Amino acid sequence: MLQEDARKSFKEVAEKAGVSEATIHVRVKRLLSKGVIKGFKAIIEPRQVGKSTTAFVLIKADQRAFAKAINKIKRIENVYEVHDVTGSYYAILKVRVKDTEELALLIDKIGSIEGVTATETAVVLRSLKEELTIKL
Repeated sequence: MLQEDARKSFKEVAEKAGVSEATIHVRVKRLLSKGVIKGFKAIIEPRQVGKSTTAFVLIKADQRAFAKAINKIKRIENVYEVHDVTGSYYAILKVRVKDTEELALLIDKIGSIEGVTATETAVVLRSLKEELTIKL
């Protein structure tokens, strides 16, 4: 229930689940301490805050410098996701920027990082599904 609307009060959740509010409080506290629930966040519409271009950047890297390169990439402001993957690429990044001009600058910045040997970029035309909840 909290995945769909984290603003629900423990009282509302308890009533729907048929348990006490204290039980919900204890369960949520336990799930937080175990790392099952990582936090509570507002979901922002990227276009509404000037991030209308989304792209996936595939990274090829020198294996010896990969960890150092990824640590630098993770600190770049417009890089929202970094995934270590199998296959011919070492990592896939999800980036959000204002426009294609800003995307070009970001790709140049990523490509200039020591250890990055090549990039390939796929610009998102339309997001047909973007699921933010985990099916339980």
